[in-house]
Amino acid sequence: MLATVIVVLAAAAAPFSVPVQDSIAAIPPAAPVSPTPEQLRYIQGLRSVARGAAQLRDGIDRVSRTQQTRDSLRQKQAGRRLAGLCATARSFMSSGRPRMQPSAYADSTRIVARQLVVRIDSVLKFLPTCETTAGRKPAPVAEDLLKRMQAYEVALAAFRTALAPPKQDSIKTPSQQ
Repeated sequence: MLATVIVVLAAAAAPFSVPVQDSIAAIPPAAPVSPTPEQLRYIQGLRSVARGAAQLRDGIDRVSRTQQTRDSLRQKQAGRRLAGLCATARSFMSSGRPRMQPSAYADSTRIVARQLVVRIDSVLKFLPTCETTAGRKPAPVAEDLLKRMQAYEVALAAFRTALAPPKQDSIKTPSQQ
């Protein structure tokens, strides 16, 4: 009886036919390519620019909130605050922008990186005007700055999309299952 149990256990432990795996499924996904030093400089510059952009968004939001209240004192305060934030944002953006060389990327990513730089330059060019006139005319300055910031944000989203690795197809064909 003991011999029968050993034979049954040995037969159960023996491997049956192992299904052949698809050769495509056995290939591991490609590891993300590490960025070059020039690309790292571009990203570091973009971080600095993003800090300035966040300050500009804050100033624009303050002005738009005060325009709804019709309180002239608060509108002037928000305008002066926007002017100060424009000065601070200008320092952040102008320190980060020189590090952003589109030639760090290749092909289509270079085009998108160049478009982002053009949008940043547009915002930077307007900031001296923002500093001098936002205290007197906050609403028109905030409107113009908002248009430039929206163009910057669209270019930033396109750049981030270009940097994202391609997604793997989640739907398996019958041969891959």
